[in-house]
Amino acid sequence: MRFRSLAACLILGLAALLVAPALLADGTQLGTLNGRVLDQDGKALPGATVELTSAEQGFQRSAVSDASGAFNFPLLQPGPYIVKITLAGFQSYEATNVIVSSDKTTVVSPSLKLAAASEAVTVTGEAPLVDKSNTTATTSITADLVEKIPVGRNYQTVMTFAPGVNSANNSGNPNSHGALNSNNLYLFDGVDTTDVTTGTFGQNFNFEAIQEVNVSTTGISAEYGRAQGAIVNVITKSGTNQVHGSYKYLFRNDEWNAQNKGANPISGAPFARTKFDKVVGTHSATLGGPFWQDHVWFFGAYETVNNPSPFNQTLTSDQYPDFSGQNYQQVTHTRLWDGKISGQVTPSNLVVAQFNSDPITGFVVDYWGASADTAALTGQDQNECPGFGCLTQVSWSGVFGSRVSAEARWARQNGNIFVRPFDGHGSPFLDLNEGLFWNGATFDGLVERPRTQANLAGSVYHELFGNAAQFKAGVDYQLLRSEALFTYPNNEIFFVQSFNPALGQNQNFQVGDEWDKLTDPALSISRGKIWGFYALEKFEAGPVSLNLGGRVEKQTSTSDLNSTVIDTTKFSPRLSGAWDVSGDGKTLVSAGWGRYYQFLIQAIADSVFSGVPQQTNRDVFIWDGANWAFDHSVRAGGNTQPINTGLDPSYTDEFNIAIQRQIGNTMAVSARGVYRKWYNLVDDVKHFDDAGNLILTPQNFPSDQVKRSFKAIELTFEKRFAANWQALINYTLSRAYTNSISDYASQLFDFAGETCNVTGIGPIDCAQAAATNRFGLPYYDRTHVLNLFTSYTYSLPIVNITAAPAFTWFSGLPYQPQRNFVFPDGTQPTYYYAPRGSSRLPSTYQLDFALETTFKPFGNGAMSIIGGPIELGFKAEIFNVTNQQEVVRQDRIRLVPDANFGVPTSRTALQVPRAYRFTGLVRF
Repeated sequence: MRFRSLAACLILGLAALLVAPALLADGTQLGTLNGRVLDQDGKALPGATVELTSAEQGFQRSAVSDASGAFNFPLLQPGPYIVKITLAGFQSYEATNVIVSSDKTTVVSPSLKLAAASEAVTVTGEAPLVDKSNTTATTSITADLVEKIPVGRNYQTVMTFAPGVNSANNSGNPNSHGALNSNNLYLFDGVDTTDVTTGTFGQNFNFEAIQEVNVSTTGISAEYGRAQGAIVNVITKSGTNQVHGSYKYLFRNDEWNAQNKGANPISGAPFARTKFDKVVGTHSATLGGPFWQDHVWFFGAYETVNNPSPFNQTLTSDQYPDFSGQNYQQVTHTRLWDGKISGQVTPSNLVVAQFNSDPITGFVVDYWGASADTAALTGQDQNECPGFGCLTQVSWSGVFGSRVSAEARWARQNGNIFVRPFDGHGSPFLDLNEGLFWNGATFDGLVERPRTQANLAGSVYHELFGNAAQFKAGVDYQLLRSEALFTYPNNEIFFVQSFNPALGQNQNFQVGDEWDKLTDPALSISRGKIWGFYALEKFEAGPVSLNLGGRVEKQTSTSDLNSTVIDTTKFSPRLSGAWDVSGDGKTLVSAGWGRYYQFLIQAIADSVFSGVPQQTNRDVFIWDGANWAFDHSVRAGGNTQPINTGLDPSYTDEFNIAIQRQIGNTMAVSARGVYRKWYNLVDDVKHFDDAGNLILTPQNFPSDQVKRSFKAIELTFEKRFAANWQALINYTLSRAYTNSISDYASQLFDFAGETCNVTGIGPIDCAQAAATNRFGLPYYDRTHVLNLFTSYTYSLPIVNITAAPAFTWFSGLPYQPQRNFVFPDGTQPTYYYAPRGSSRLPSTYQLDFALETTFKPFGNGAMSIIGGPIELGFKAEIFNVTNQQEVVRQDRIRLVPDANFGVPTSRTALQVPRAYRFTGLVRF
């Protein structure tokens, strides 16, 4: 007892330390198990002893049922449990393999019969596929599934398994339910890794360390905030009482893959690539087990690969096809590692420490989105983090008696990117006639974005209306810093009527061409703070379960001039409820309404109010036929910008209604309708003041000026692994509308009263040119998406054979005829010659297939000293089995309104040809 009391005091002290310095991580990564003990007539049985044992980690908890027969075990590590219930005069009850899942409630409610002698009933538990206490639309993709199916080895790909989520143009940042791809929240075991400046994902993760990926898209409760897209929570593996591990060698060779089909319609050159005959191998290993049986466990994972990609291709110029459409290869060096120590210090106190990092060098990125030659591409290295890596976290959870529980977490996360020219150091040129970039990269410099974060949350379990209820409240905090120093190569950029690559950099000028010489490139450091406070009440009223909550968000940001440029506080109400139609918790009708605020990205402080805004301050010169004549200067930044002290984050109001049904212990189906509309979207209105300074202060706009909406119907089927098979199937019918796909600078209202020259249109008011035909279907809209992922294991006397097909059918992405023109400040907006989304790529499909064979050479009883039998295996994956090569990327087709409008200008516009990957594996 003394040991437990001392341990509890130490844990409470640790929790206090966690809260003191800084605080994030909303919600919980742990699960709950509860229920009611009833007699055979359905009456409550108080005083029953309930014993809970972790099947993998050995720790135990116990409780006594209350006057209503209820018991509750909160904050449990996900995994299988054994539940034993005893009461004098009644038969005992034991449930095995009761699965507790992250952020879900597993219910065990036995009926005990009178027993004249000692009797026992043993049942097999089940996983909570339908949860009336949590009506959030969450797709859980477990390691059981992703280890079997053919899949890209990153959590961003796994995100797209959820209905309503799709990754347009393979950006790596999917769109969810009509939100921008910068509107998601990316959590690793509850720690926010979202890029603070861009709102996109900020860190990669070792795929072998992932236990499951939970993608929540609709009906999200008050525990989570600051996002209008998906909440993506990557849950990592932990050690157990047995030593377990794995080693995988994944290998592929471009020579084995199918050749690209077809030819470039502009140049006539075949899309066939130059294959490289080289085996590319990935080494991936994991190891986990006990430091102290039943108390402390470890887990680690490491992966390394030097990864040359198949040859990519820049876009093709119809005027200079011989100098464009160039082949290039990306060769990345990846080292992904993760380390985790979990300690169940007492049965009611859990402490976890975790470290991970993801240094990857050698990226090649077309940041222009329209590079014609390799000199316009950007090289990139990222996340070279010293010490304990890019992410360090410590978390604690504790249960105090039967009524109170608490959680705390502290984390430090850092991300950095170094960008440079990929091929040479020439100055970038934009060919205004074709909308193509030549000769120079988009970026040259670096960014770094460290963050300290933490949270504290507590729950009180009580009765309300005679039923069990939970009141939960929490606070979270983030301290942000964003550092940037980048420019264009040679600190300049040219905008020319036509660029002839044969003439070289200094012989391409016509009267009216523009040269922008950048000035004052220097380091800029901005800072920010985010506070979140939330409270919610979960309770039942007869057959109805309700979740009533609210969240207060406060965000402040300062520029590199230490001026406060963002200071806003908002309240988000969240209401949801479920009706237990069948009375057994397995048929639910649910509905919810919520308001979701999107945090104002740190780029506003970095770009708009910075004393040294990157790639902005410049002197503008115009070619007069013989010389460059000075025209005007562009000066922007915090020293010239009037600060909008009333700037608020945008918000979306979301309504959803669903019906869910659990079928047996392992299957569930659902149908859900979703409607979302955005308000108070942020934009700027660029103009020059009387002193010639560029003014671009962001402001909020009403929903009839800056518009965005989304509606969808989603059908899902889920089958947990049992009877040798598992499946995840969903279909989404949706439609998104908008006139802005920007976080704060859409160009809709810029330079009103100024004259811009648009090819084929002539002189036109700049603001009118930027706003013409803008409302319609955004680039990420897909009307139909069908996902099917399944696997079946054939168990034979010697081997297990698992077949796993994956099938996706989807509508093509929308696009429209367009062409760049030049604003007075030198930026390059786009004129739409037809309504946004007026054209669409064809619908297509992709079938992938995996076949895995495993066997245990020493049998099930051998080698038990390392946690179980050794399993050897081999897995073969075929991607794009039918070798479909339809056009799937609208950013790689000709968008200029001419005879070649809509044709692919690079092989990268098409589906990747059929490809193979093989894996040799050892598990124990």
